[in-house]
Amino acid sequence: MNIDWITLRENATLSNKLLNEFRYQWGRDNEFQFSQPPLAGEPTNSVGGRSPQTFITNGFSFGIPEFLERPAFPDERRNQFADTMTLTQGSHTLKWGGDINFVKDIISNLRFSGGEFNYTGGVNAVGFYGGLNDFIIDYTNFISPGSLPANTPCYSSTRTVGRCYGGNFNQGLGVLGLTMKTTDLNFFVQDDWRVNPRLTLNLGMRYEYQKNPTNVASRINSVLPQTANRVSDKNNWGPRLGFAYDITGDGKTSLRGGWGLYYGRVINSTVYNALINTGVGVDVAQRQVTITASNAAAPSYPNLLTSGTLVAPAVQYFASGFQLPQIHQADLVFERQIARNTAVSASYLFSFANSLPNFVDTNLPQPTGTVNFTVAGGPFDGQIFRSPIFVGSRPNTAFGAVTEIRSNVFSKYHAFVLQANRRLTNGLQFQVNYTLSRAEDNGQSSTTFTANNLPFNAFDQSQETALSAFDRRQKFVASVVYNTNFASLKDNKAGRAIFNGWTSAPILNAFSGQRFTGNVSGTISPTAFGFASNTTPGGGVNGSGGATRFALVPRNFFKQPKIWYFDARLSRRFKITEGTNIEVLAEGFNLFNRTQVTTVNQTLYSISGSTLTFNSGASGFNSVTGADSTLFRERQVQLGLRFQF
Repeated sequence: MNIDWITLRENATLSNKLLNEFRYQWGRDNEFQFSQPPLAGEPTNSVGGRSPQTFITNGFSFGIPEFLERPAFPDERRNQFADTMTLTQGSHTLKWGGDINFVKDIISNLRFSGGEFNYTGGVNAVGFYGGLNDFIIDYTNFISPGSLPANTPCYSSTRTVGRCYGGNFNQGLGVLGLTMKTTDLNFFVQDDWRVNPRLTLNLGMRYEYQKNPTNVASRINSVLPQTANRVSDKNNWGPRLGFAYDITGDGKTSLRGGWGLYYGRVINSTVYNALINTGVGVDVAQRQVTITASNAAAPSYPNLLTSGTLVAPAVQYFASGFQLPQIHQADLVFERQIARNTAVSASYLFSFANSLPNFVDTNLPQPTGTVNFTVAGGPFDGQIFRSPIFVGSRPNTAFGAVTEIRSNVFSKYHAFVLQANRRLTNGLQFQVNYTLSRAEDNGQSSTTFTANNLPFNAFDQSQETALSAFDRRQKFVASVVYNTNFASLKDNKAGRAIFNGWTSAPILNAFSGQRFTGNVSGTISPTAFGFASNTTPGGGVNGSGGATRFALVPRNFFKQPKIWYFDARLSRRFKITEGTNIEVLAEGFNLFNRTQVTTVNQTLYSISGSTLTFNSGASGFNSVTGADSTLFRERQVQLGLRFQF
């Protein structure tokens, strides 16, 4: 990674009432990354002698990651100009200005260029564990071709030796990338109006426009004219309103509030995918291929497809009338000063976002019908899991997933916050806050790449509304800084030397665990439900290649354990001269050494014919798979010595 930038700023006083600030930035963000050479014994293929990405459910993964190789992703050049005028006129302070950002992205990155094999599945009728068993069969076939009988039992009887993988095979074919340019235009005007000594109003308006590139004719698919669509949303007006009111007139009790309409960008990686994944020839575009092992063209592990292989490519395009993300944000804060430099407050926070991006496969047949899985074991033992099923080929067999990038997802957030704050006074400072919140959405995704199909059922997304993965219902944070300076020791030299001059700073964080969705591993076998064919357009629990959640319960129904940790700092300064001192300090993090669960196994059930088998055992559903983050780990203690001058 190489990052360089130049920033220029000029401030000018044009009169005693008018100011101007001009800013310019040139920047370059050149990011690149290459995979590591394989270890001895790793299966390799023709792409640089690397191992394909190999994922084994509830096991391990290895090989070249799907996002590599990455010669330039991106090599981004930026020229940005901004200018702001400020005019003070009586009780008004007016600001207006604009920002123009020219960005050029040179992209050289073919996702899945090294291939990706997914080994999924539960325990089959013969008693073999799907993912690991199937990988061992295919790996043995690679090491010693022909050593295994062709009828060696894979998890699914529809697969053969060398092609035992239960999940999809993914591969990218075609050119490495392209060069694209975007321009962001932003303009605003704002008036801060002091109506009277007790009331201030803030009024504003902002306009934003994201100009995206138009696809070149050679990459537009004549069979799918919608691949010519681009984002051209020009109605992004964002009004802002705020106020601050001194209720009692003594500066001790206030009511503040505000509302604003904000807009987000479509990230350039999404624009890039719609430009290059149009399903045309690999000499001008990229082809993302996703097939199952039962497909006659599917490769044997760890081999890859050649560019001339006639496999239906995936396509991504923007929906007609695509809108930029739109976010309404509002807050209302009541604050009261209860002592010197000490205040308490109660706040209500609200956020509503709509037109968030969604990725929906439009090349699916209507659901063929519904099927009933019998649930065996676990918290839903004996219940019936009723699911739509997608059987047969895609309506347009010339293509795989044809993903429409839509702007039809919403999210809501409500929060009530209590706070107590004290600025450093008489040696004591503290901040304490408690938040009670609720977040929900209808399928929001934080993916940075264009997914093939996000909904459980692309034809009925009404069941997607549920609590958000960001829903942490409660959060409590308390921090204190206390400096010892006991006045009673002013005449006691020894007492001052021992007890004064210390600073202690404990911090307590506690919040609800993160929510997650229980998933079903494996691919449905339609013949287990009486269908004549085992062909599905996308695989997964219902054959659509979309979400694989256990749909008897909503998304994000389950919750990880709560997280709490206690940090502390103790220090003492020793004066050397008038301008120098030495500080001795000790800091401890997660002092109670509590295990903080950050990720768990989310596979709730696995498919075995017409039965969903509970993922039990020590490494089964809800077992801990991660217990650290950048914020908290195992207990750590550090000592320090600081010289200040």
